[in-house]
Amino acid sequence: MRGKFYTTSEKAWEGMLHAIVGAKESIYLEMYIFDGDTQGYDFLNELEIKARAGLRVIIILDALGSSALANSTIERLKSVGVEICFFSYWFRRTHRKMLIIDEYVVFLGGVNIAKQFAKWNDLQVRISGHIALIAVQSFARIYRECGGKNPTLMYESEPKLIRHVRTWFIESGVREKFHGLRTHYEKNIDDAQKSIFLITPYLIPHPWMVSHLHRAVLRGVAITIMIPKKSDYAFVDRINYYFAHQFEKIGVRCVLGNHMNHAKIMLVDECIGTMGSQNLDILSFDWNVESGIFFSDKGMIKKLNTIVHTWMNEAERFPDVTYEPRWYDIVVAHILRMFERGK
Repeated sequence: MRGKFYTTSEKAWEGMLHAIVGAKESIYLEMYIFDGDTQGYDFLNELEIKARAGLRVIIILDALGSSALANSTIERLKSVGVEICFFSYWFRRTHRKMLIIDEYVVFLGGVNIAKQFAKWNDLQVRISGHIALIAVQSFARIYRECGGKNPTLMYESEPKLIRHVRTWFIESGVREKFHGLRTHYEKNIDDAQKSIFLITPYLIPHPWMVSHLHRAVLRGVAITIMIPKKSDYAFVDRINYYFAHQFEKIGVRCVLGNHMNHAKIMLVDECIGTMGSQNLDILSFDWNVESGIFFSDKGMIKKLNTIVHTWMNEAERFPDVTYEPRWYDIVVAHILRMFERGK
């Protein structure tokens, strides 16, 4: 199996639109943020065309993240046969960014669909084959949770593990399963022998993650975490910097990307890759619906290594010597920890 990576939102949108245009039977889209306004990437028009042509077009949107989508747009899509479901809970969101074409091709990663993300660095992957069935079944479970009734998506059984594959689908927050990501990260961090690279736009780590990374440092594993020098929210930057400062104290090297980078990546020993919609924060690991893949396919790993090292080489070292946390950084960090779920 081979995957095609897209390293900016616009590149991903181009690939996703091309796949939508080529769809023959079905289009399933699950998005945290979707407002249809992407300045030249007309998802709304292409989805309408496909629905008019008789394809099965089903969209799941997070009610909070996609609240900017106009009611008139929603009604227009529904009028041509698009089924739109909204995922709405108090804390729990669907944070996924997933497109499934003809139940065979899957796009997933960190890319939302709205114009404010156009110039961001991000990571989305296009994969196909056996993994698509697992993605469809995961989509179907959230679809049913949103009240969907289409019999085509009424899967009853869990997907069976296919042994000896080099790519596997990860889901979290589906059917109240909130610890799949934690188990995956714990195992891979503990198995690391030489290096761990982590890229995240938002850094609010659990104590368990700090502990596992610290133990890896003590084993001699070189760990580097990249966060944006400037994210989309100033208060997030303060929290990112506070936790980067804490990581530097235990021997984790932190760097700052000079561009807003929304990618979510873990690369272990340069031979095991993980990427998806999950941030290194409490919401992703404890509350949200998330999805991603992990893989050891040599071709995909080679591509991911190139992406990670390119971004890391362009980044600058976190100014740990001159950075001083303010009292309110510490207070906010401890308040955020109050939202952690126990295992």
